[in-house]
Amino acid sequence: MSQPQTTHKSPSYRLDPESAWANAWKVSAAVAGAGIVAAAFCALQDHERFAFSYLFAYISFLTIALGGVFFGLIQYLSNAAWSVSIRRTTEFLHWPMALFALLFVPILFSMDDLYPWASHVAPASEHNTAGEGDPTTVHGAGHDEVRGGPLSAAKHEPILGFLPEAEHVAHARVLAEKIPYLNRTFFYIRAALYFLVWILVSRKLFTNSVRQDASGDPALTVSSHRVAPVAMILFALTTTFAAFDWLMSLEPSWISTIFGVNFFAQCIVSMFAVTVLMGLSLRSRGHFHNAVNVEHFHDLGKLMLGFLIFWAYVNFSQYMLIWYASLPEETTYYHLRWDEGGSGWKAWTMAVVFGHFVIPFFVLLSRNAKRALTPLGVGAAIILFFHFVMIYWLVMPYYGHGLSPSLVDIACLAAVGGTYFSFVFYRLSKDSIVPVRDPRLPRSLHFVNA
Repeated sequence: MSQPQTTHKSPSYRLDPESAWANAWKVSAAVAGAGIVAAAFCALQDHERFAFSYLFAYISFLTIALGGVFFGLIQYLSNAAWSVSIRRTTEFLHWPMALFALLFVPILFSMDDLYPWASHVAPASEHNTAGEGDPTTVHGAGHDEVRGGPLSAAKHEPILGFLPEAEHVAHARVLAEKIPYLNRTFFYIRAALYFLVWILVSRKLFTNSVRQDASGDPALTVSSHRVAPVAMILFALTTTFAAFDWLMSLEPSWISTIFGVNFFAQCIVSMFAVTVLMGLSLRSRGHFHNAVNVEHFHDLGKLMLGFLIFWAYVNFSQYMLIWYASLPEETTYYHLRWDEGGSGWKAWTMAVVFGHFVIPFFVLLSRNAKRALTPLGVGAAIILFFHFVMIYWLVMPYYGHGLSPSLVDIACLAAVGGTYFSFVFYRLSKDSIVPVRDPRLPRSLHFVNA
């Protein structure tokens, strides 16, 4: 009598509808709802404070999504196989890119509170402090009006208040020369271009990947390979200029040619931290089965540590070059985060140095730490927490009232982060969490670190 044949069914990589992860989007949506109500109330009470808190929250989560786009592009550019099983997690992170175009609207309505250059250019005859026809009242000593609009002295005078009058005039001339670039119309056009590139690239990568789950067509992988080179160039340019427009122009007289690279490094490090934490949680609940294992987390840990070192390198390079040159128009960036507002920002700066780099560096340095998974998760959690600390350090000094954390910061984080992750988790609950018919998946399943 013949024995019945047993069949080995491949595991399902879709979440059980009753699992905690499948319903995580509902929790995020509830957090978003509470955050939106609280943030709206705060906006009515103090719109300027809300504007800076909202920009901080927006950049904090946008960087994570942009990091997801980069990860997908670099995997296709390098024809990587090891990452296929974990790649879908990063695709979920960048899928809601169009959402960020909608979430950008409050920033557009807050430009006068955020950006000193946002007001229209006043006729030279109205503000002539440096010679006939020279509109150089910007940051001039004793002036509270800039380009026909109000400029909060409390917010902006501390930035350049230690400079002599001649330096104020020099700064004003620099700003006057930037008017063709720093104006509302061109700002809107550039922002629209950034979102167009990000949305198209994100949607292309995600759609090809998900469609392949159903069709198994290898041409979809080839299609993503073909768009990756051009998409990466566009991604680099748009991300760099977005950092200039939305963060560096908070103090338009300050410049740094490496600032875009700093922003890029922040995107990648934060993305790896979120990917590791999500991946560890999904794996611990058995959702990945054997598709994502210690070997994959080992590589994620190496990349996270590598980009953390890169982040430290470019930030130290910026500081060292500015310190060495000691030019007043450049040192304002660090004066504002060290000398202004008492000891608060000085302590915050040291927290960034130690919390965002020194501590996680030593936590993740060992090979065993990246393979033991618990230290890897601890390192990722530290990096993610101090990611928010770092973005706060980039944005909030320009508010001009010293270090003053407020509930509006928490409300904006809940509003933006809850909305973003409700979309991420909703899609997570609807699609396979592993690209099940990617032609390179078998190689990823059997990946072993050297």
